[in-house]
Amino acid sequence: AKWGLRYINEQKDKFLEENYCRNPDGDPRPWCFTTSQSKRWDFCSIPRCGNLCIFCMAYRGTIAVTESGKTCQSWSAQTPHKHNRTPDNYPSLENNYCRNPDNERKPWCYTTDPETRWEFLFVSADEAVVPTEEDDCYEGNGSTYRGVTSETVSGKRCQRWSSQAPHSHQKTPETFPTA
Repeated sequence: AKWGLRYINEQKDKFLEENYCRNPDGDPRPWCFTTSQSKRWDFCSIPRCGNLCIFCMAYRGTIAVTESGKTCQSWSAQTPHKHNRTPDNYPSLENNYCRNPDNERKPWCYTTDPETRWEFLFVSADEAVVPTEEDDCYEGNGSTYRGVTSETVSGKRCQRWSSQAPHSHQKTPETFPTA
């Protein structure tokens, strides 16, 4: 009986609210089911607390120069490099700023050099930003994350936990209550 009560109490703190990113089952980081028919679930674009923001998934700075000093190609441009990582497919892609739409080790961009398709961004130590406590970030594997991010690393919107469309699942607020 003691194990059963502990299990119930552990399930109560999952907080599967709205369509906010969560980690109810011990995955490496917060995630959600997506509203996309073609992608059932994805990890969320939330930085890990305490990391330099420059290396986090959700970098939103304005650096548009690569490690070797090349200028970044605009995400909406198809020259000199054709690609499918456009603002239409990934809403976080702006202008020609370095971003991390596909879970690389740090932000990157396509370059305007026809001989170099893409490179990681360059950042000096004084340009690096450490997230503050007010920033939306997660610690450890994100099992205690209670922020309001509802977008995946691929730019997809999260499905409500209480919804069974477009993806049916067992991770519901009823299965994992908040109180």
